[in-house]
Amino acid sequence: MFALLKKIKPLNTVVWTQFLSAFADNLNFFLIVGLVKREGAADPDGTVTYIQMAFLVAYVVLAPIVGAFADKKAKSRVLLLGNVMKATGITLLLVGVPPALCYFFVGVGAVVYSPGKYGILSELTKSEGELLRANAQVEGSTILAILLGTVAGGFLAARSDLPAILVCLFIYLLSLAMTFLVPVKPGNPDIRYREASGQFFRDTLKLFRNRRSRFSLIGTGAFWLTASVLRIALIAWLPLNLGIVDTDQQSLIIGVTALGVVASAWLTPRLVPEGRLYRGFFYGIAMVGAVMAANFTHELWLTVTLLFFTGVMGGIFLIPLNTMLQEEGKALVGPGRTIAVQNFVENALTVVGLFLYLTLRRMEVPVNHSVVGIGAVLTLFFLYLAFQFGRIRESYALIRARR
Repeated sequence: MFALLKKIKPLNTVVWTQFLSAFADNLNFFLIVGLVKREGAADPDGTVTYIQMAFLVAYVVLAPIVGAFADKKAKSRVLLLGNVMKATGITLLLVGVPPALCYFFVGVGAVVYSPGKYGILSELTKSEGELLRANAQVEGSTILAILLGTVAGGFLAARSDLPAILVCLFIYLLSLAMTFLVPVKPGNPDIRYREASGQFFRDTLKLFRNRRSRFSLIGTGAFWLTASVLRIALIAWLPLNLGIVDTDQQSLIIGVTALGVVASAWLTPRLVPEGRLYRGFFYGIAMVGAVMAANFTHELWLTVTLLFFTGVMGGIFLIPLNTMLQEEGKALVGPGRTIAVQNFVENALTVVGLFLYLTLRRMEVPVNHSVVGIGAVLTLFFLYLAFQFGRIRESYALIRARR
């Protein structure tokens, strides 16, 4: 069995490792939603939001050092450690540790894991085209894992806690085992963490001064802000607009968005070709429109259709931006440090988005209006990107002319 696994190509091993880890992450989320509901919290929607914010705080706090850690160590071992931390977080649920603290540990594992996951792609590919296809594979498998993990998590969370916890732990350990099949390529042992923590903020400034990396950072941050707030909002919105209260049914509907992103992994290389990555912006505009339209629907078939469309358009928007950022960041500050900055920006924006959503809910603003408010914030980000779009297109034209 192990000999057969060793024949898997290194890039495919990374894809499988990421799939398993992401599957468990999303199973974990709905497991916690089920726990909160069974505990009879007075405001389950607000409680779940706080727990989600605990996960994201780990990204914001650890961002200054995890990029340097990923560049200093072999990235396969970084993936290993990330899975160890995630498994620790879910294990703590077995001994009665509060879900928010458990999810914080999972967040620590995720923030360690992420720079290794993306950083190793640039080590295993040789051109922009290969990197774009590798990103499509990773994003596609990740979203498929989100879909399946969401459905499995909703199904298990609606029934019992212990089986869900044990299944989640087993999958983290399986992903951990797969990391031993990823090639061990030495990092840079000369990196010093104290210097790197100060360097992080200089890296952030350097990436924001570069036109293409700034465009990518703001674009991907806007995407994940939308995804995180939408997932939380749907848990409150589905009972009100469609009368759907069961966790397993909610997870199936939310998973439709992930199914759309799976389709986008196949469509992206065809619709956004190499050398024209900026075209993904137009699909981001369509994503915003679909999110806003879904907020006002009261028919299940129309809601599902719009959520699927949101996933397709969002994926075609996200994948090229990730590729653009990895290309620019590899040359400017290094792949691991680039992903650390990206994680910081994305999760800081997401925390702000969740805080705004939570504030609106505390003010007893109806959930539909709260989503509109978040949509207005998102629109401001896209207006900024629209003003930058012409210059990004011109910069790519210059690159093609030089070639």
